[in-house]
Amino acid sequence: MIVAFILFIIIGIVGCGPWRQHNSIPYVTGPLQTVVTPLEEGLSWVADRISAVKRIIDISLKNRVEWEKLENDNADLRKKTVDYDELAAENERLRRLLDFRAAHKELQLVAAAVISRDYGTWTNTMVIGAGSNQGIKENMAVITPDGVVGFISDAFSDSARVQLMTDPRTSVGAVVQRPESRVASVVRGNGNMPLEPQFVNVAKEADILEGDTLITSGFGSIYPKGLYIGKIVSIHMDDSDFVKYAVIEPGVDFSKLEEVFVITGTSSSNSYDKPDVAPKLVPQTQRDKVEGVKGAAAL
Repeated sequence: MIVAFILFIIIGIVGCGPWRQHNSIPYVTGPLQTVVTPLEEGLSWVADRISAVKRIIDISLKNRVEWEKLENDNADLRKKTVDYDELAAENERLRRLLDFRAAHKELQLVAAAVISRDYGTWTNTMVIGAGSNQGIKENMAVITPDGVVGFISDAFSDSARVQLMTDPRTSVGAVVQRPESRVASVVRGNGNMPLEPQFVNVAKEADILEGDTLITSGFGSIYPKGLYIGKIVSIHMDDSDFVKYAVIEPGVDFSKLEEVFVITGTSSSNSYDKPDVAPKLVPQTQRDKVEGVKGAAAL
């Protein structure tokens, strides 16, 4: 009996269509119709669900592919944007270097990239990608269009170490550019505040003011006269109460150095000023020669 029932179901499922057309044997098609119809509806519902799930999976896979493509496109666009911004920044820096070189033909300059930095409490140095093979020697001045950076302390074949102006071991002969002052002394790095070098050993009554511009005095053999150093931001009495010192804001932002110039020689005695910052130098006066005694030991 069970076998016969299953047989009827199979026949109904497989061939219910043709059986429905056999009206001549209603005693067969009628019961089959009654039994098979719910099964057909169930199978149809299942088939619809399977088809719907398949469509959802297809759509999901397609969306996933499109989403991954969009992510890749966005990553490419971000990379291109970063590359463009970096290229624009590099072009701007190089343009300033080229403009500076063109404006100061009296200086023989070798451009070099900064390749490493060593900023500590008692040492402030960096390494540049040019050395003796490019004409670099020890004790050559290093500058940017913004002012004094430091000097070459060690020269290698294709690299060199620069001792920065902010290094406590560095001394730079400096003079106040203001014609009414022309006070000369030494700028030294401050180990306690590496970003705040000081204009030291200034006479107690010397004429220096906040906002005064400092340039290299030219005393010594490293820095030509007239290189921009920075400006005075505050003035303080020394502990001895016999002299005073001034805190300097350097013209160079040492945290952002990427390219520098090394002065390998000069073709004249002319000096330069930082563009749009300091006024033109006036001829050296007799007072310069007197005040210069204070900075005679400076480099």
